[in-house]
Amino acid sequence: MFRASLGIVALLAVSLAAARSPAITRANLLGIGDLAPPFAVDTLDGRSIDGNFHGRPAYINVFATWCSPCRREFPAILRQAEQYRDRIDFLLVDDQEPASRVKSFANQLGAAAPIAVDRGQFAASFDVQGLPESIFIDRRGIVRYIYQGTIPDGVLAGELSALASDSQRSLAAR
Repeated sequence: MFRASLGIVALLAVSLAAARSPAITRANLLGIGDLAPPFAVDTLDGRSIDGNFHGRPAYINVFATWCSPCRREFPAILRQAEQYRDRIDFLLVDDQEPASRVKSFANQLGAAAPIAVDRGQFAASFDVQGLPESIFIDRRGIVRYIYQGTIPDGVLAGELSALASDSQRSLAAR
């Protein structure tokens, strides 16, 4: 009897732990192949971006000025933004820091891509798990790739090339 009761208690404890497991609670969150959630952010230059990229693919990088890996990957992202600016929309989203700090950071790096400061809604909608995080969205608004952590230059270039190719096929079909 005692052994059976102990077994039931252990089973309940495992069930409770599983119910709180990130792997289980993440089942309904954003993933590859999902439609990108709607969002609205204000850029440092006062524009509003609403997540409608008007049939263009988009690359979104979520960062913070205090994040060393974010700082390391920024130059490569800015180079790619320059290369693909005519075919892909770039959006850099800071994770809830004061706008003055983000402006200073952007000026130091010479960032030309739109930079917005998230007030929490963006990171929650996109299920951002850590910084930096890169999100690639195709011209139909479908999430095609998510990279958590410092994105290697080759992966960034490859994923952007794939988005740009998809965009070019769309233009040729018109």
